Amino acid sequence: MLAWLTGGAGSPEVVRIPADDVSRVRKLKDAKCPVVFSPGPGSPLDAIESLDLCRTIVGRAPVFGICLGHQILGVTAGLEIKKASEPFHGARRAIIVNEDSFFLGDVPDFYAATYNSLVLRVPKDQKIGSMQARIAATCEFGEIQAIESVHGVKAVGVQFHPESFLSDDLSKFRDRWLDYAVAWMANQSSAAAPLLMPS
Repeated sequence: MLAWLTGGAGSPEVVRIPADDVSRVRKLKDAKCPVVFSPGPGSPLDAIESLDLCRTIVGRAPVFGICLGHQILGVTAGLEIKKASEPFHGARRAIIVNEDSFFLGDVPDFYAATYNSLVLRVPKDQKIGSMQARIAATCEFGEIQAIESVHGVKAVGVQFHPESFLSDDLSKFRDRWLDYAVAWMANQSSAAAPLLMPS
């Protein structure tokens, strides 16, 4: 976990908090602050504390999930986990953007690195439109590569790794989320609200 605290001059300060530090993760539930759920090993179904934290904060503060964090966000939104049709670990994959996406909409289709064997899917008995999330991007196999919240405070999750050197330049997407989180923080009553990032 990483925590971004607004400094005295408005500059961010980053503090690392391990996701397995259960007592500190539980304390985050009371903090109304933006959160980034970072990549990690395993299944989101095994990340009990992170799932619980995500359920608590989604809709209350901006959320950004990467890989495992994306899957945690997806499970929270009612999506299911399944095995990827072709597991990609450290390989580039074509990402097809939904032009209606809030965070990715004007980013042209691109290539990004993936390191995963699990992906999200819409449950067979539901439609994505009936959920509190929408598909923001897919890959050539039609698998979900990005999701976003539909209403209220924005949340976005990406299956791919925008931070990887194998990914095309996604600074525009990254900066859009950061700008959104900073603007949201500026509108909160506490000028020292933290940006917390679980790992």
